Amino acid sequence: MIDQLLQLFARAILAKVNALASRELKPNQRKRLRKSIADDIRTCGGLIFPDVVKPAVSKAAQLEADRIGVSLCEKTWHNQAAFDPGRKVFHLEHMYPISAIQEECEQAESEEAIVQVLKTRLRVAWILKREDKELTRLGYRSNRPDPTVAYCEAGIDLVESATVE
Repeated sequence: MIDQLLQLFARAILAKVNALASRELKPNQRKRLRKSIADDIRTCGGLIFPDVVKPAVSKAAQLEADRIGVSLCEKTWHNQAAFDPGRKVFHLEHMYPISAIQEECEQAESEEAIVQVLKTRLRVAWILKREDKELTRLGYRSNRPDPTVAYCEAGIDLVESATVE
């Protein structure tokens, strides 16, 4: 099922990537196409998490969620306000920044290559706000070539996600 969902987005992203190759596009048109690719990547994540793939959760976030009786693996950014008023405790993090995923998609030459980028790079994790601040302090806000290293340096221990059958 996940491959079919990713294929839908890969097809649209590839069409936009191919359009970016046109020398006739004006700078504003390029900017809009690139924003649309980023939006497609975010929307794809919203479609697969948590119904097809469960998000990863940091051990610290899991402890806090257990304390308040919330199953983070079932939650999304859209319903976060119901269990985390003001979004003060938890942060839903793209483990690979959207900009990095977008760059890889823009280098891909086929739908299959984009599916593989999305399949391997589109990962999210629930972490605590203080953990997110530590990632930022260490310089990993939007530059995170290896999330495993970044999370380790920030002291974030993740329980990995799983595909839902």
